Amino acid sequence: MKLRDVALAVVSKKRRGVAWYKVSQKKADKYGFYVYSRHMVWRHQPFFRKALQRVKNIRGIPDPRAFVLQSCLRSIERIDGDVAECGVRQGRSTIFMLMSDLRPRHYHLFDSFAGLSEPTAEDGKPNGRTSWKSGDLSTDERVARENVSDFSNTTFHVGWIPETFPSVSDRRFALVHIDVDLYEPTRDALAFFYDRMCAHGMIICDDYGSALCPGARKAFDQFFDNRPEGIIELPTGQAIVVKAS
Repeated sequence: MKLRDVALAVVSKKRRGVAWYKVSQKKADKYGFYVYSRHMVWRHQPFFRKALQRVKNIRGIPDPRAFVLQSCLRSIERIDGDVAECGVRQGRSTIFMLMSDLRPRHYHLFDSFAGLSEPTAEDGKPNGRTSWKSGDLSTDERVARENVSDFSNTTFHVGWIPETFPSVSDRRFALVHIDVDLYEPTRDALAFFYDRMCAHGMIICDDYGSALCPGARKAFDQFFDNRPEGIIELPTGQAIVVKAS
């Protein structure tokens, strides 16, 4: 094949890729989704790719949100403190964090494994209805434990929030991931962990931007209304708060 033919083939392939992206994005827009451009490099980061292989067949947090967790964790390499996760489910997000951390830390994993608690009026959407009922998102504790069994730096705290929190009352935290969907457990997690955060540590809410979880957003907005930290809202639906001091 001549060099000219090779060049034309490359250009043709690139044009097909652009065309398919435009078609895919048009379809996605119609149904409220988003297709990431091929030139976005986060999908190819080695720490993300390695974890992605490890979590095959594990249900939980979507890939873009998993990458945000990894990026946040890697950004606080110089900050001391443990990691806490409220809402573990099958451990998918836990594994993404464990496999990207740049320093040794202990991970405290909080979950009832009985699913969500009873929603309250604070979890109601504008029409008054709630997206959840008691017991939704329940999972087998044994599955979560097995999925993270390769990591020795984890401790499970099984039970309802905030009843399980006293076991870590003497610890300090560099990152807290709150993924509990509802108002009351989100509020209680913030009330407990805020004063135990290291300066410049991060609190991440998985549900802040979800229309299915208005209670989680309300809990964050109310809690930080009179505090110095601002809430950084991301297009993934997550929100990040960096502890001031």
